[in-house]
Amino acid sequence: MPVFCVFCFSQARSLWADEILIFAASSLTLPLQKIINIYQRNTLNRVRISFAASSTLARQISQGAPADIFVSANQKWMDFLTKQNSVIAQSKRKILSNNLVIISPINHGRVIKHLNITSIKNMLKGGRLGIGDPDHVPLGIYSKQALTHLNLWQPMKNRLARLTNARAVLTFVEWGETSAGIVYQSDAHLNKKVSVIYKLPHTSHNRITYWAAISRKANHDASRQFFDILFNQNSKFVFKHHGFLVN
Repeated sequence: MPVFCVFCFSQARSLWADEILIFAASSLTLPLQKIINIYQRNTLNRVRISFAASSTLARQISQGAPADIFVSANQKWMDFLTKQNSVIAQSKRKILSNNLVIISPINHGRVIKHLNITSIKNMLKGGRLGIGDPDHVPLGIYSKQALTHLNLWQPMKNRLARLTNARAVLTFVEWGETSAGIVYQSDAHLNKKVSVIYKLPHTSHNRITYWAAISRKANHDASRQFFDILFNQNSKFVFKHHGFLVN
């Protein structure tokens, strides 16, 4: 009898459990992993997640990648998909906000009171400033806007390390590959490997907003269930704990 019961349970799991595939901006790695871990303790459904730059993920979805949910670090790449995907167009919702900061490896940089070319050169000590690639990575796009607004883009554009996503910039600074990098406030929050040395004015760039959407009809019930969980109070608490601004 015990053997039979185990068999029945495994059969039920294979028959009823759904697999949900999420594509999400790399800056969401820590809070989404925590939310997924909590969810999977209370359901038979399995969640897989792919983290990368929003631009990379959006292009993959447009080419047929079977993501059930997409979470983008800006509206641009969500809008890119709404033109061709009615499911995304109908379900997309703003979920989070963020700010930009400049960080350095812990105990390697002093707080900057006035950001100008002199203070940046002193900060970098001949190195490069780590940023997301401004040609397509949301973090890089916001960073370029901020530097342009502060009249620093032209003098700095040849002294930049253009990286593939937000987590790459953070890692670049954590490993001491550069003396400074521009990251999201949430990347530095609770991070004991880096310190914030300057907070970029929120008026220097477009408002940083994250958007979430269901991206296909397959597994709709399971996808809708998890999608709704992303907006509940418990998930909001997790996002706040990791330094995000919750709408």
